[in-house]
Amino acid sequence: MVQSIARQGRCDERALADAITALFAEGGDALALYGGQPARLHRGVVWIERIFSGSVELQEARPMLTYAANLIALEKRLRHRPETLRTLAEGLDRIHKQLRYFGDPLHDNVIAAIATLYGETISRMKPRVVVRGRREYLQQPGNTQRVRALLLSGLRGAHCWHKAGGSHLRLLLGRGALLREARALRREQFGSGAS
Repeated sequence: MVQSIARQGRCDERALADAITALFAEGGDALALYGGQPARLHRGVVWIERIFSGSVELQEARPMLTYAANLIALEKRLRHRPETLRTLAEGLDRIHKQLRYFGDPLHDNVIAAIATLYGETISRMKPRVVVRGRREYLQQPGNTQRVRALLLSGLRGAHCWHKAGGSHLRLLLGRGALLREARALRREQFGSGAS
């Protein structure tokens, strides 16, 4: 979704809402983050399959893999920064109250608050996540806020990845195993013909 915003100035609103909602989900596995609804994982599973099977051009896959690797590295560093973790937890609690008040994860105030929290915490850490795309889209404040909100959600996903035994090395060297797992999950959850 980050690439879609950076290159086209828009993304799938339902998927964006799911990613924002995942920031506030209880539980630590990927399915819990998406409300226990496997259908919300479908898009990600398909992309994993496409990337690791080679059916996506490297030019298209490289930014997504770079974002994933950087978010995994940031999550690892974040685990050793208790003050930043505390700031994030307090900020997310505050934003969750806003979300309940407005009732919409895509409300401008909710997105802006998440983006501000990202800017005050994660964007000060290294490695920095550099988003490349079309300047006219990336300079729009609403798009910048959506990108930051998605990156924070991605960081939450990286934390789940770590808790499930994932690592930077597994992402780089375990592509075959990840492809097999994605295919098995797709068959189990979505049927063999889903894509």
